[in-house]
Amino acid sequence: MKENAGALTKGVPRQPDREGALLAVVREWKRSWRQGIASLLGGAVAFSVWAAVSSLFIQPLQDAFGWSRGDISLAFGAGLISAFAAPIIGRMVDRLGVRPVLIAGLLLTALCYVLLALMSGSLVYYYAVYFAFTIFGMCTTGITYTRVISGAFHDTRGSALAIVRSGLALSGALLPILLFAAMTRWGFAGGFLTLAALILLVSLPLAWFWIPSRHKEVRHPKATHTGLSDGWSILLRKPKVLLICLASALNYAPVIAIMTQLMPLAQSKGMTDEMAVGAVSFLGVAAVGGALLSGFLVDRFWAPMIAFILNITPAIGCLLLLPDTVAPWMLYASVLMIGLGQGAEIDIVAYMIARYFGLRSYATIYGLSVLAIALSVAVAASAIGQAYDLFGSYNIPLMCAAASFALAAVSYLLMGRYPRHDPDGPEAA
Repeated sequence: MKENAGALTKGVPRQPDREGALLAVVREWKRSWRQGIASLLGGAVAFSVWAAVSSLFIQPLQDAFGWSRGDISLAFGAGLISAFAAPIIGRMVDRLGVRPVLIAGLLLTALCYVLLALMSGSLVYYYAVYFAFTIFGMCTTGITYTRVISGAFHDTRGSALAIVRSGLALSGALLPILLFAAMTRWGFAGGFLTLAALILLVSLPLAWFWIPSRHKEVRHPKATHTGLSDGWSILLRKPKVLLICLASALNYAPVIAIMTQLMPLAQSKGMTDEMAVGAVSFLGVAAVGGALLSGFLVDRFWAPMIAFILNITPAIGCLLLLPDTVAPWMLYASVLMIGLGQGAEIDIVAYMIARYFGLRSYATIYGLSVLAIALSVAVAASAIGQAYDLFGSYNIPLMCAAASFALAAVSYLLMGRYPRHDPDGPEAA
């Protein structure tokens, strides 16, 4: 009778008790803490932080060379073109391993910072270096660092991804202070050289010593990680690969669009300048909370349901901003809801890619999601300003953003149940 009962429950995951779960966390971090620290600190000062500090360079470049803001911001369009390189970089990671791609990317990104510091006023030079900068920098983003975490952590993968993401958010809050001091004394060149030094002194040593080669990765005991990654034709024929790319784009595009217009949006709803600036800062705090909350929850509950809740929440936040005048508490409540969705998105996508598809094609699929996000953000960030010019308010963009969040929520649910077997486990192999 006992044997029959065991047969009936074979393959059904048992819920660990609280003490067992705690032991699993301690055991996993004891085994993989080097990769966790390398990703937390190394990723925090690599290319991804540029989005948080790039605005500091606009005025110094104007003062140094007489360029207009339009001339300077035109370079940001390189990010849209370089996004098409994301799936290719992901493919390289899956084939070669994280370490060679990451180390090469860090060295070349630091070199681009140095070249930007040596500018003498040529816009062509600026655009060319910036384009290379966006290509090489992509090798040091979530395509590589989330792959390190997803490979090294299993039972606490969601929490580990969230901790790494919170490190990037923290650096985005602290680095502007350091860069402002450097640029006050040495100009824009001092800022670029400071960013290069952080990569060479922090990110590169951590990657060199604590990110293992492909054959020495710390792996979960149940996983095999064997075999080559799936080909492009196979991946693009999988509906769930396309679905997660769609969901991530629908989730991220409205967040970034609102971020680009948050201060004038708050002012248009009756806020003072001080309240509007406070809302911008509060959004960053809420994003950190969203990252940590989502990471904690996906380790314990079905990730698509968590993604559903953390997309419906910002959808409601957008609708709360529709009145012509809103109370300060309502503005901050809405920003909190939107920020929770922003902080959760990258962590949940990274977790779900590993959970549904395994690690053999992880970076390639992640690169495809980056491409989808970049294209949707480019459209949304431009459309929100044009919609305001056309309609004289942000209400239409806010309703579109709410609809986008709702569609993302439903798309995540359509991912369905987790695979019966671990995609990297012995059964899958």
